[in-house]
Amino acid sequence: MNVKTDWFKNKDVSAETLLFGILAAGFFSMPLGTAPPTALSIAAAAVWLLTGTAFRSREIYLRQPWCRPVYALILLPWVCLTYSPDPAGMGLDYAGKTHYWLYALAMAAVAARADRERLVQAFLAGLAANAVVGGMQLAGLYPPTNGWYCGFGRGYSTLSAYLVLGMLMGSYYFRTLTDRRFRRLALCLTGFYFFHLVILQGRTGYVTVVALLPLILRNILPRVHPVRVTAVCVLLAGLMFLSPIVRERVQFSVAQITYHIQADPEKAWGREYTDNLDRFYMWYGAVRIFLEHPVAGVGTGGFQAARLAMGKPGDPLIAHPHNDLLYMAASYGLIGIAVFIWFFWTLLRNAWRERETAVGYFVLSCGLVVLVSGLLNAQILDAGMAFLVAYAAGLQQGFSRPLTPQPKATDRP
Repeated sequence: MNVKTDWFKNKDVSAETLLFGILAAGFFSMPLGTAPPTALSIAAAAVWLLTGTAFRSREIYLRQPWCRPVYALILLPWVCLTYSPDPAGMGLDYAGKTHYWLYALAMAAVAARADRERLVQAFLAGLAANAVVGGMQLAGLYPPTNGWYCGFGRGYSTLSAYLVLGMLMGSYYFRTLTDRRFRRLALCLTGFYFFHLVILQGRTGYVTVVALLPLILRNILPRVHPVRVTAVCVLLAGLMFLSPIVRERVQFSVAQITYHIQADPEKAWGREYTDNLDRFYMWYGAVRIFLEHPVAGVGTGGFQAARLAMGKPGDPLIAHPHNDLLYMAASYGLIGIAVFIWFFWTLLRNAWRERETAVGYFVLSCGLVVLVSGLLNAQILDAGMAFLVAYAAGLQQGFSRPLTPQPKATDRP
């Protein structure tokens, strides 16, 4: 049988293999910038639809419980667009971001493949390649991007979250691998990602790594007493200050917080806009908006208009509150909070059951990184993090334990 005939005879497998390859390239390219994963994800969605893979995988989308919060996240922005104060502007822009969830559905179609761990490894490889370029920028061998040592172009905010995720996975592989050479490689990668993190300016990344450092060290030092692990956490957090970039950013933050401590209480902590930690201004506004619209919020993309209306003339335009939970609360009220909790509860619960596998630990780590870093940034609105969360959501379909409710023994014929 010639190759052409064989391809058509096995077109299902070929389509799946092509889709898997594109998604693996998407994982590799995520740390390298926005354009590569965007193009590759669109290509994956096209293959998923045009080859009929979406139709052949319909049982996944109809029956799997993990899909339901995804559908809610797709539907909610479009429904709430109907009462947004800015439906044709920020509202339509944010509603359009729901296209990222299509990539979760495309991922689910191939997530059960035996080689799905290659997807995680592709992400780690891309992260390492980008970190090499970041080190070259620090050494003056490659021009920095806007003054940042962030590699090929990804901004430091998203990249810092990626690096913490890479550290978690590097420590996982150090704990689970048996070959000493690969364990050393995993440990070196973890340290390399840490090095790249501390030459970035992202304060959110510093907070995230400090918060999740105990998990990283429990993987590296599984038999060490928790008190000693805590001591090592403190030591490593202190070592971060060897980086002049970290020292400068921390000192800057301390000066900003000091301003609010000493300022007039009627103006401090977000009651009035200031360049000194303007996130307080965003968070204070989001809380006020939620309290005024507790059930359904102000609608999709409505935060900017609502915050501007309650501010003073001359206040800047701010698109979102730089906090995932407050964004959901201000935009969609209690309904949005419920959907947000539903999605991450489902993701973390399913991943926790699979935490001893590389894919399960990756999804678990992704959920934790997004939740922690999302306290200081609107990660679910960022393109880079949206790709990561969507891919991770689709990977739930590859878990070895069944996700659908199984019939009881008495119900079986």
